[in-house]
Amino acid sequence: MSTLWIKIIFMPIVIWVVTLVSRRFGNAIGGVIAGMPWVGGAILFFIAIEQGKSFAIDALPGATVGLVAWLGFCMSYVWIGQRLAPVLTLLLSNLICLTIGAMMLPLLPLISGGGWTAILFVYLTISLRFFPEISRHDTRALRPIKVEITLRMIMVTLFVLLLTYFADLLGPGWSGILTPFPVITATLALFTHIGQGIAQVRIILLGMYTGVFGFGSFLLSLMFLLPVHSIGFSFAISILINVFFALAAKVVFDKLKLGR
Repeated sequence: MSTLWIKIIFMPIVIWVVTLVSRRFGNAIGGVIAGMPWVGGAILFFIAIEQGKSFAIDALPGATVGLVAWLGFCMSYVWIGQRLAPVLTLLLSNLICLTIGAMMLPLLPLISGGGWTAILFVYLTISLRFFPEISRHDTRALRPIKVEITLRMIMVTLFVLLLTYFADLLGPGWSGILTPFPVITATLALFTHIGQGIAQVRIILLGMYTGVFGFGSFLLSLMFLLPVHSIGFSFAISILINVFFALAAKVVFDKLKLGR
């Protein structure tokens, strides 16, 4: 089976499962599950298979920078979403995310992958400390959108297909930065905002913050493993490390009463 068919089959299933888990266990747990590297990890894996290990290794610092831009999206969405409509909030937050990535792109060669990881975790801690509060809670009832799951599945699958197809044209810098682009985050935020209000969006995004600790560890692990081990082994070990740090972060968040 070609990688094209694997993408077409695998990505919709992932989005379907994440959506059902979120509905079954609530937005906090759903955010943690969604924060796992389902999309970004898959993109890097396909890039490594299709473009080669060297290209994927060069894309890893950019992916770390992309996570910094992702944090900017989350903070922007909660702040803007208290004032503007969901669709406009989404557009502006995506624009802020891309602007952060574009501003940091020229700096990529100046700092090592480990250095970018340190910057990511420092910024993550700062952004968690100053994450926007909700000035008023929306008490609207849950309003599921009938085509919500289908739209999520289509959007994420198209994103993975397009980014991996144009990876060579984009180069490792932009390919890396766009890898964590908040496509799954955006769909979760938009439909939750429409159906449940901005207060529930904040819960989901803070839940996904635990995933950033895991995803950052995932990327750092790949930086060390991928140059000396096979693609399959490197990704398998890095995913286990991701799960450990994401769950550890969830425990810490719960003890500190964060994300509530």
